[in-house]
Amino acid sequence: MYEPPIRPTIMNDLQRRELVQKAKADRLAFESAQLLSLGESSKAETLAGECMTIASREHFELWLRHYATTRFNVARGTVNDFLGSITPAIVAL
Repeated sequence: MYEPPIRPTIMNDLQRRELVQKAKADRLAFESAQLLSLGESSKAETLAGECMTIASREHFELWLRHYATTRFNVARGTVNDFLGSITPAIVAL
């Protein structure tokens, strides 16, 4: 069976930085969802603020909803309440 060779993606410094920032924001959303599932909403809110400074609020909400409901089985209502409790002041952290 023939397997084509794996070629690395060629990125300039700006593209590489954007990729790293997106991965970091995704990881923060994952950790925030995990903390939310453990009932530690204040710590999850801190991570949410960090994530939203790197990525947009829309990206954070999308990632958090996905991880919280599929990975950690948090109820949608709980996720919605958590997202509604995040104030703009948290984002400025």
